[in-house]
Amino acid sequence: MTEWLRCLGCFLTLLAIPCEVRDNPDRVILFPKLSVGQSFRYQIGYRAKTNTDTQSTVVAPMAPTGGQTEANLLLLVEVDDLRIDVGKTVVRLRTRIVDPGALGSNATPPNAAAPAGQKQEGNANGAAKSTKRDKTVEFTLHSDGQVTDLEGLDKLSPDEQAAWQEWVARFGGGAALPEKGIKPGEKWKAEEPISNALLTGLSWEKESEYVNDSPCGAMTITSQGELSAAPQAQETCAVILTTAVLKQKSSQKDATPEDYKLHDLRTMGIANGKNEIITYISLQTGLVVRATEDANQSMNVIVAKTDGSNRVHYLIDAESHAQVMLLAESPADHPSGN
Repeated sequence: MTEWLRCLGCFLTLLAIPCEVRDNPDRVILFPKLSVGQSFRYQIGYRAKTNTDTQSTVVAPMAPTGGQTEANLLLLVEVDDLRIDVGKTVVRLRTRIVDPGALGSNATPPNAAAPAGQKQEGNANGAAKSTKRDKTVEFTLHSDGQVTDLEGLDKLSPDEQAAWQEWVARFGGGAALPEKGIKPGEKWKAEEPISNALLTGLSWEKESEYVNDSPCGAMTITSQGELSAAPQAQETCAVILTTAVLKQKSSQKDATPEDYKLHDLRTMGIANGKNEIITYISLQTGLVVRATEDANQSMNVIVAKTDGSNRVHYLIDAESHAQVMLLAESPADHPSGN
């Protein structure tokens, strides 16, 4: 049954590839080649720092806050469903944050005893019930990189949420590439509007380039969380360089989002930013083997009542660094059958 499902998954992936790409071998489609029941792991490192200087004693609703974020996660990814919808591939994925010591185990049995030092509580039937917080997130990935039907993200801590969102942005990056496929040396542009910001009319203008093909390989991780190169033959990856520049189309004198208007507020100011992302995507599997992102953003914003009173001046600077790495399969992923 498992082999049949894998074959069906491959067939469905072929159906989703446009004819013009099949007829032009110089172009490649880098949507992940997945199959139902497949699982793999990623190591995610994410850190961010935001400095906010508030030049007023007045507190405005929805005001930004500063702080630091740092997370290092081991993420198990499982393919729950794979289908074709209007000629496009749609994948349902389940992710779970696991401990490095759990490598080689796809899941913790629901009735397993809690580790030493971790409390359990009994349910109505007297069975042990772990108090450990569930860290499972499920979502649907579409062929254009869009993520829908997200469940469970709110169960993660803020740091874990930030790292998870960085991973899904990189993992779905291959799906968001031009539908006709890409070839080495090719460049393309895209625009991504920004919502939930202090200023309206902001968007990322992205320019990407398929730089070249380069050797790449998954990493291994010990139960202590230490990474090293996997002792296996390397494969070939497409190297994609993306530079995103923050653009502001709204007036600096009035760029008020709807949420602020509802609170009888007006915002004005300017925003700047630049992100650089380098992604290595396997030509064989379509999986992101590794990716790094470095981002810097700043905002100089005034929030005031619509009559000009109660002005609050925010100076915001933020920077972040993220790294996503595919991990090599452990021996437990390939049972010997003995």
